[in-house]
Amino acid sequence: MAGGLSVRFWYLLYNVVLHLGALFCLPVWLARRYLGGRYRGQFRERMGLLSPELVAPFEGKRALWVHAASAGETVSAAPLVRRLKAAFPDSPVLFTVTSRYGKEMATRLLHGEVEGIAFSPLDLPLFVGRFLQRFRPFLYVMVETDLWPNMVRMARRSGSRVVLASGHASAKRSLRLLRPFGRVTLGQVDAFLMQTPQSMQHLLRRGAPQGRVEVLGNLKFDGAEVQTGERDALRRELGIKPDAPVLVAGSTLREDEAPVLDAVYTLRQEGLDLHAIVAPRRQERVQAVADGCRARGLDYVLRTAGGAAPVLILDTMGELARSYDAADVAYVGGGLTPSVGLHNILEPALCGVPVLFGLHHGKAAAVAAEFLRHDAGLEVTDGPGLLRGLRSVLTDPATRARLVRGAAQLLRTHRGAAQRQADRIREIVA
Repeated sequence: MAGGLSVRFWYLLYNVVLHLGALFCLPVWLARRYLGGRYRGQFRERMGLLSPELVAPFEGKRALWVHAASAGETVSAAPLVRRLKAAFPDSPVLFTVTSRYGKEMATRLLHGEVEGIAFSPLDLPLFVGRFLQRFRPFLYVMVETDLWPNMVRMARRSGSRVVLASGHASAKRSLRLLRPFGRVTLGQVDAFLMQTPQSMQHLLRRGAPQGRVEVLGNLKFDGAEVQTGERDALRRELGIKPDAPVLVAGSTLREDEAPVLDAVYTLRQEGLDLHAIVAPRRQERVQAVADGCRARGLDYVLRTAGGAAPVLILDTMGELARSYDAADVAYVGGGLTPSVGLHNILEPALCGVPVLFGLHHGKAAAVAAEFLRHDAGLEVTDGPGLLRGLRSVLTDPATRARLVRGAAQLLRTHRGAAQRQADRIREIVA
């Protein structure tokens, strides 16, 4: 029993609500699919209708299934996937995502290393059942937070072990009515490998079984295994002079764009030959960034168009992590948007680049706190603060050296989560 009601009742209620929600949203999905192309290539896989080419490597075998929701979580998951592949060399690996950007990132990072990359099924029993029937996973690993009740329950009932890797849980509480169902779902998971003691405590308060929760670190510290040492070659490729200062503004949102462009304009007016590489979080924002450059009299080029200018706008997918290698300083977006929160500030640190970020940390709160504790990054509250921070890093060698030193110490302290979690998963499966 859960809260006086049976497990079967909670799943029945969940599935009724989910089916009704899917029917309600279907016209919107179809409109976006045919008018904007947003969901093109997703629907069949999300219904569990899989191509023969995708399924062929798994015929007669049980898959090792790793799931990550977004592009950022895919970057985090990649080192764990490689270590799981080494731990289970005879098992084909299936990697699933829920977003188009996630799939593009997975293809870039894991193509040739895993046997299949696909969109995960919608969490409806018919679709999940089709999916499980084709791949028959012996292990289902979810990365960070993407825990779907039907997928967890049905994978467990099919004989798969279920693990949450690099788990994150916030202090936010669910509605009282839904808490029993949350406990039921958590009870289906074999192990929760959490990022921090705080996340562990939050998950335990939500009803996770005490003996299944442990802290093994954050995969993001091993993520984005960037090939550094390309600075000069990359600058030549991008048309940037070897000695020009470069700002990379990554994963920017609307609230980040004006502060970034204002700072670039002001610093150039002050006589600094600053170049900026701006990578909007969503490709839909590329035009807005271009408009912002024109409004300020900043020359710009799009990455796909080629050429050189003081502002290069990345209108491509998968180049941001590499671009940090060309930077002297980085700003990572999301932290000026309270409803979103900070994106991945570890990627520039992995390239030895000082990083600035906003004060709204969201799911990255634990990572941001470690950056501040190690004096490995600068937190800014607004546009003027961003300008002051950039000016300090770009004109004061002591400030830059302090931040680089702090980031190096931070990485030395926290790396190794991928191997620890792979070893623990192997113990769970054995």
